[in-house]
Amino acid sequence: MRTLVLILLFLSCGVFHSQGVQRPYPWWKSMQSAIMGIQSHGPGNYSTEDYAKQALADSFQWNEQQGRPVFSPLTARPSFCSAAVWAATLSALLQWEERNRRAISPEAWQALLPRMVKDGEGPWGYANANGPGFALLVHRLGAGINFTDWNRARPSDVLKIWWNDRIGARERGHLVILVKDEGESACVWSAHTARDGQPAGYGLRRIPKSAMKRVLFTRITRPAAFTNAAALQDEPWLTGLMTRDTTWAECVRRCGINR
Repeated sequence: MRTLVLILLFLSCGVFHSQGVQRPYPWWKSMQSAIMGIQSHGPGNYSTEDYAKQALADSFQWNEQQGRPVFSPLTARPSFCSAAVWAATLSALLQWEERNRRAISPEAWQALLPRMVKDGEGPWGYANANGPGFALLVHRLGAGINFTDWNRARPSDVLKIWWNDRIGARERGHLVILVKDEGESACVWSAHTARDGQPAGYGLRRIPKSAMKRVLFTRITRPAAFTNAAALQDEPWLTGLMTRDTTWAECVRRCGINR
């Protein structure tokens, strides 16, 4: 039932079809398919403990013959918000690459695999970091754009939500994928804690915009640029956000954020 709701929501977003995308299998459709593939196995519960991080790592197994990983969405359980977004992003990238030209090198795929690392270490360490980790990753790879204007937002954009005014160690935040802008609220997909009778784990949530202190959208516009992951350097600034806060001005400077 939840998968059907996702399908109907995606199909209702006519904005998908107004992009003028030239590719036969565009990024938004890859992300849509990835989300539905994960959701088809149910919510799977929520946890931020090490065993949930290991479950994410175990869900991507290396295929030596293909030179790329194979994703098992049933293994990626339980999950948490950044793990859900990373699983969907890599699954979408696998599908995008398969249906277009092969563009991601085996070395890049090895770098993209989730591992038990600190924030700021490798691509997954970027995506899992406090602050604008996912946005900084996409900016460094040259794979997309970062912005804050709801009027520019589109389904399949990655959305970082801050519940408070802190950025870094004292922040309270959530990483999600936008499914639909509903005006006063946003329908998003990620892994969530249980709330109001909704189960913990993967699923849709409607979040009032009034509850969001700050938002940051990331849109992947050049999926092929993920091949640059093989040369990505670790980022001590993100590692430092495990123990200290930063400013929005610093985030804007580092991540190329536009309005």
